[in-house]
Amino acid sequence: MNIIRRENEFAPIEIAPPSFLEFPRFRELWEYKGLLFFLIRRDIKLRFQQTVIGFLWIILQPLIQMSIFYVFLGVLVKVPTGNVPYHIFFLSAFIVWQLFSQIINLSALSLVGNIGIIIKCYFPRMVLPLSTVVSALIDFGISFLLLLLFLLIDNIYSLSFRYLLIPVLLVITTVFASGVGLLFGAMMVLFRDMKNLLGFILQIWMYLTPIMYPISIVPEKYQIIFYLNPLTALVDAYRWVFLRQGNLPRFDHLLISLVVATVLWFSGAIVFRSMENKIADVM
Repeated sequence: MNIIRRENEFAPIEIAPPSFLEFPRFRELWEYKGLLFFLIRRDIKLRFQQTVIGFLWIILQPLIQMSIFYVFLGVLVKVPTGNVPYHIFFLSAFIVWQLFSQIINLSALSLVGNIGIIIKCYFPRMVLPLSTVVSALIDFGISFLLLLLFLLIDNIYSLSFRYLLIPVLLVITTVFASGVGLLFGAMMVLFRDMKNLLGFILQIWMYLTPIMYPISIVPEKYQIIFYLNPLTALVDAYRWVFLRQGNLPRFDHLLISLVVATVLWFSGAIVFRSMENKIADVM
């Protein structure tokens, strides 16, 4: 399939064969911003259409997970969490993981799940995974309010300059997750079983990230292995903001997470760009 390119709305349309490696065309994405906003509204509307309790499902998922892990790890195993109750300790990291995994899953399924639109008309396919990011961020915002409620109840919350770090952490987390999602989204075009593999990888990834346990219980000589996972430094940073727990996150750890996230996003975008025009033929 050929790619349709248009430099501006007055220039003639040029039909050119796609190259194997090509960067996303940000100008073209901007021209289709109306479609992006439409897809965002559509996704949000369809999520809660014909549901019994609507957006409350967003709250139920972290609450159920928190309750399960609280019973097994907080009550029975008694995982050490310092002066922070285990349910808050877990929730402060789980809402980050929920954001991360949701962006990956939605981005990865964006091409395969919208084949009906793709085969009918041309538009930059990158708007499909980008539109899913907003839905995941809305879920994070609601879950964050739930966390603040628990912090207020347990008298842990205090307004401080630490919260100014949240937008930076959200950008790194979103870019990182979107890059992983774009890579798997491109591979799912050719290999449908990538969906099953992705679920397996995310399950292992969650256990290798200090969400349900503190990194301090890992022997110091093995902690470097955990910090090879960029999400470990991000979770530490979020907990430092939410719980006032630990020291200021190390700059080099956050820098590594930022660099890995950026490289991964551009790698995923390039691979996604190279595969997006083959989906109509493959499917």
